Amino acid sequence: MNEALASRWPLPAPAWQWPLTAFVLVLAITLVVFAPTWLSMVETWSRSETFTHGFLIVPIVLFLVWLKRSELATVVPRPNALAVAPVLLLGMAWVMGDLVDVSSVRQFAATLMIPAVVWLVLGSAAIRVLMFPLAYLLFAVPFGEFLVPPLMDFTADFTVYAVQLSGIPIYRDGLQFELPTGSWSVVEACSGVRYLIASVALGTLYAYIMYRSLSRRLLFIAVAIVVPIIANGLRAYMIVMIGHLSGMEHAAGVDHLIYGWIFFGVVIFLMFWIGALWREDEPRADTPSSPAPVDTAGGATVTAGTALLFAITLLGIILVSAGPAWSQWMNERDLGEVAGLGDGAIVTDDWHAVSAGTEPDPWQPGYRFARAERGGWVADNEGVPAVGLHVAYYREQHRHGSMVGWDNTLAGRERSDWSQQRAGSVTVNDGPRAERFLVRGPERQFVVWRLYWVNGTLTTRAHEVKAREAVHRLLGGRDDAALVAFYAEFDQDPSEVEASLQRYAEDALPAVLERLERVRAQ
Repeated sequence: MNEALASRWPLPAPAWQWPLTAFVLVLAITLVVFAPTWLSMVETWSRSETFTHGFLIVPIVLFLVWLKRSELATVVPRPNALAVAPVLLLGMAWVMGDLVDVSSVRQFAATLMIPAVVWLVLGSAAIRVLMFPLAYLLFAVPFGEFLVPPLMDFTADFTVYAVQLSGIPIYRDGLQFELPTGSWSVVEACSGVRYLIASVALGTLYAYIMYRSLSRRLLFIAVAIVVPIIANGLRAYMIVMIGHLSGMEHAAGVDHLIYGWIFFGVVIFLMFWIGALWREDEPRADTPSSPAPVDTAGGATVTAGTALLFAITLLGIILVSAGPAWSQWMNERDLGEVAGLGDGAIVTDDWHAVSAGTEPDPWQPGYRFARAERGGWVADNEGVPAVGLHVAYYREQHRHGSMVGWDNTLAGRERSDWSQQRAGSVTVNDGPRAERFLVRGPERQFVVWRLYWVNGTLTTRAHEVKAREAVHRLLGGRDDAALVAFYAEFDQDPSEVEASLQRYAEDALPAVLERLERVRAQ
């Protein structure tokens, strides 16, 4: 029985007994202290069809590790103190992601912590053998939704161009287009992001199994990226053509989703079948691998190795646990109430507050969770046209809600009949550039200039907002931030009101910044 077990798992017990025990201990603590992060990943796998493949990643990784058992049998595990640096850096990255509530940063940091722990406890030789299985764990992280907008644009471009080549008249307005037989629109489900992510995950595994050379593996992964993007464009085009040729009787309902998955399955099968023509089989070893040498140098060497392993294990436990403990302490701090922002419109010498008309709030930014807000409409001495300003102040965002997040938009997630469209940027006071948006609703439309203020710094970049908030909180400070939005309503052309908007923004922005600094100082 022992011989049969050894043939299935040929690891030399004397060399692996204590390192493997230490690794299992550190890994178990890693899984426990980052449990909320793992659960957030599983929750995303459960509710999003785009990331359902996440349930398969861990079993695949475990199977790949099992396939590596013969190679591991030739390795003598030795702790590597150099791995302390990545463990420490990943812990800091996780803390920063947790302090500003960025799920992807937490999830990547926690996932990369596993190979870092392998390197720390089992050493460089083991990490070299397990490099691909451990790297494949990254596909478990639900990441890639940022690709949805550009993929939607590509799908719309591809479909419209292909329909035009077919000789059929088509009119396009953004992501919507009309044919003589009916109307179509490209929505999130049409972006093809789920096809792309699934294709890359499968293609990477296929390339690793089928090829030995790095060049062929990288080439096939590149194909796995390009093919689903092109295929999704063809899928959308064929759906439109089926609907057009059938007088909108087919492919206009849920059946086009079923057709899409069938088409995707056929494309992936063909891609793998063609890739198999250039497969590289595993070279046959002339002699069987010999087990790792057993250290028989004496008690002093064994004692020294055991002491190093014990020290590295203890250090690993401390480093892995320190991040969540520090983050929890930081999140329990009371950062104080927000006071002093005031209310109503911000007026200057050349401007006075006015009413918005019969509707007191025809539009407000769809930003939730603010601790304090103020704003209103103003007009110059001539009274036409009126422009508006909205300021929303955020603090303790981990507890009350984040300013920058998927559920905060200028249109508002709860307003299905409102939309926002990015339309370049403008310069205010020869200084910061504000993002320019066109926000449209039922019979009304606004031009909006948006700025973010983070602990005294103006920016338009969401990732910079999160980075500055994380650094401030990591160093023991606060995460104070504010949304500053200048806006005006227009009829046909935004330029008809932007001259007044420019003058008001230049006059009011210094007063806004001064007010924000006073609030922060309290």
